[in-house]
Amino acid sequence: MNAPSRTPATHDEPYPVDPFARVLGLDRRDRIAFALGLAVALGVHGTAGARAAHSLPHLAELARSVRIDLRERLGSQVDIDVTPPPPPPEPPPPEPEPEKDPAPPPPRAATTTAPPPAAAEAGKVLTAEADPDEPVDLTGEGFVTGTSDRFSGGVTAPSGKSKTAVRSTAAAATGTGPATRAPVGPATVAQDLSRSPSPVSTDWSDCSFPTEADQEGVDYARVSIAVTVKPDGRARSVTVLKDPGFGFGAAARNCALRKVLTPGLNRAGQPIEQTTAPFTVTFTR
Repeated sequence: MNAPSRTPATHDEPYPVDPFARVLGLDRRDRIAFALGLAVALGVHGTAGARAAHSLPHLAELARSVRIDLRERLGSQVDIDVTPPPPPPEPPPPEPEPEKDPAPPPPRAATTTAPPPAAAEAGKVLTAEADPDEPVDLTGEGFVTGTSDRFSGGVTAPSGKSKTAVRSTAAAATGTGPATRAPVGPATVAQDLSRSPSPVSTDWSDCSFPTEADQEGVDYARVSIAVTVKPDGRARSVTVLKDPGFGFGAAARNCALRKVLTPGLNRAGQPIEQTTAPFTVTFTR
């Protein structure tokens, strides 16, 4: 016997408390369709669950392979030390080279000593014929006699052959070298042409009076200066050695810088830069 059908509740009626009330309210055909839908849904979910259960071993294998690969990757990593290496040790100092024996000096060329000059010939001494029976006393006498008709002078010998005077003390009677004339008198001394610089004139009346002296009515003053003079006679610098004041020291200095002085000379007579001896500049009206 079929269950009495129930009319679904309208929107105005309250929702039934039994959750299967709507299902029970379906007719037979609707129940069959519901049962089929439920069976299909359970089949689909069961199939999905079966596939999921079937894939669990694959997931476990994947996890194991990932773990192995990760372990191998971490084990293959290499730590790189970025600390700079220590500097290389300094090379040892070079060993000193063994000292070489100095080469023997070259043999000196044999020098040929010039033969001494020949002594001058000696003249004959004219004397009276000696008495062969009279004894002759020549104590303290030093006459050198020879066979020549004249006396050449200098160092002589009885057998000398030089026709000119021989002044060399190395002359010998058996000498064959030429007779050289020895220098007579003192050696020539080079002339010293040096001189100190100096003012061309001692009259410096063209030096103007300073303004301070005009204001104070000073009509006379003396300034001691020294000037360093260049080779062309111009003043390089002026040193005031004694200044009476009233601007006379500066006036003398400015005046000296405009002057042309006599330059100093060296021993060869060439102009050089030199400082004069102190001299006085007189200011007077």
